[in-house]
Amino acid sequence: MPFFLNGCIMENEMLANLLWFLSGAVMYKFGSYIFKLGTTINLFTQALIGSLLMVKKIDDQMLLSLDRRMDILKKEGITPEEIKDITDLNMQTHELWRAMMIGTIISCCPRSIQTTLKFNDWKSAMRVLK
Repeated sequence: MPFFLNGCIMENEMLANLLWFLSGAVMYKFGSYIFKLGTTINLFTQALIGSLLMVKKIDDQMLLSLDRRMDILKKEGITPEEIKDITDLNMQTHELWRAMMIGTIISCCPRSIQTTLKFNDWKSAMRVLK
């Protein structure tokens, strides 16, 4: 009888060791997944902010060039009404460009990320940058 008890104790110890090993393997996989997910989200966020910054810099340069164009038109003697019409058309075109850029950035994001974005237009995208 003592031999049988020793066998049961030995089997229980092996089973316990096996369970500890398996739980360690599962926790390692789970922890690795969590760290990988966090790194991926951080990398994606930085890429998104970089894209928004690049579009913002392009936008600033476009506005600067539109201002210079208006100064040139004023020097050429174009009437104020014509300058206002040209300015309105330029601003409408510029607003359309902004909307297209934000739409392109959103559409290039994976579908699982699109729902978590904190912007859907130019103003909200610029708030994200600040």
